[in-house]
Amino acid sequence: MSTLATDSEDRRRQLRQAFGSFATGVTVVTARDADGNPIGFTANSFTSVSLEPPLLLVCLAKTSSNIGHFSRASRFAVNILGEAQKDVSNRFASKVEDRFAETNWREGAEGTPLIEEAVAWFDCTTDNLVDAGDHVILIGQIEDFGQTDGRPLAYLRGHYLDLGLAEEAADSVSHHGGVRVGCVLDRGGEVLLRKTPDGWSLPMGDVCAGFREGRAALEKSLAGQGIAAELGFLYSVFDAPSGNATWLIFQGDMEFGAAEGDLRLFPVDSLPLQEVAVPQVRSILRRFQSEYAQARFGLYVDGSSSAGQINPIERSATPWTKFITDQESAK
Repeated sequence: MSTLATDSEDRRRQLRQAFGSFATGVTVVTARDADGNPIGFTANSFTSVSLEPPLLLVCLAKTSSNIGHFSRASRFAVNILGEAQKDVSNRFASKVEDRFAETNWREGAEGTPLIEEAVAWFDCTTDNLVDAGDHVILIGQIEDFGQTDGRPLAYLRGHYLDLGLAEEAADSVSHHGGVRVGCVLDRGGEVLLRKTPDGWSLPMGDVCAGFREGRAALEKSLAGQGIAAELGFLYSVFDAPSGNATWLIFQGDMEFGAAEGDLRLFPVDSLPLQEVAVPQVRSILRRFQSEYAQARFGLYVDGSSSAGQINPIERSATPWTKFITDQESAK
């Protein structure tokens, strides 16, 4: 018997995290129940199996409320979501009673529900069900499929990845010499800051020609100081105070490493804001304090000192000038 099978819950949690190190796409698997009602769930445990015959598989937990319906369904569909469909992913992963009520979908040729604006879809007949530990492997034979040129939604270690968004955001503001990537790193309610001659700042990489090089420079800088971090979503984009680059700031998690030398961890509610020299960075940290408490984050994009907007998740954009005024009045 595997040692993991009898090991502690903490060990199983670590295994789950290790599995999460593999970046995946995000799918919604759909079918109809015995009464003909559309049903579905979010899954990233999806893979192609064979071209001849055309087969794919998804894994479904035995604890899922959908297990009985999908075990009996004669056909199902796999919808690969686009990067703008986080709301669809979240809805089908939630306990919402009618997941299709606010979802744009249509029927396939045989009546299987297909999600509109998915970057690809596969309409399948059920080929086999395989018992596998605490999951069931659902194997489907592809009868029809389609695809678009859109970017797929990606997922890694509990975060959606917005690499395409980062590149588009970088292009949406003026460039005066390249891109510089930094991060707001959280470790259990503490934020990692770097001491500079002018005061505290965020960990930043060097100015580079483009986004990918800039992100690599940041990761190299962190690794050089023994910091292992997982960069998540893009948090802020703006022109550098000196005008010599576009700054892209990511939110992320500090996984391990000691805050030594010019690095230090501060509790989220005790950040040394008055000692942060760059106004944009000071504002980012104030915003992070507020949004961290609500567990609801937004993306700030600005091409000048006054025209930017905060774009909270599932909310309309808030003018940057109003956000600054609200911030200052709340101090």
